[in-house]
Amino acid sequence: MRFILGEFTELYAKEICNWKYDGEYSIYNYPSWTKVLDNKWAITIEEKRKKEFFAVIDEEYKLCGYIRLQEKNECILVGVGLKPSLCGQRLGNTLMEIVKQQCANLYPRKIIALEVRSFNERAVKCYKRAGFIVKEIYKKDTPIGYGEFIRMELAIP
Repeated sequence: MRFILGEFTELYAKEICNWKYDGEYSIYNYPSWTKVLDNKWAITIEEKRKKEFFAVIDEEYKLCGYIRLQEKNECILVGVGLKPSLCGQRLGNTLMEIVKQQCANLYPRKIIALEVRSFNERAVKCYKRAGFIVKEIYKKDTPIGYGEFIRMELAIP
């Protein structure tokens, strides 16, 4: 499967609110669009969607995932999402190559960092294969639940 980056439209944002992950991964399920809109999540704010979010689409312009690049003082904080039906197909490698390329294009001198829930071994393995290393483990509360997180940074060659 070949991915391309596209504009992260409101239609795509609404679509991810309907994605449903199974089992322990259900923590990644977004609430309804109405609830997300009421709480002013970043995906509902057009300015943030245009600046921080990118749709990962296939050749038929179907949404397969998204990436979010938040510019922080010390780094670019990466967020990624892959459509539930595509998880477990080793597409994370392709997705992470897109992330690294987009960061290099937009923020060539910034550290690339991400955080992942510590139970998500599937994602941690993917990020390690992509060249990320563990920097810190901590607990925090988020809009979708409290948990333990791992902060990872892309190893500088």
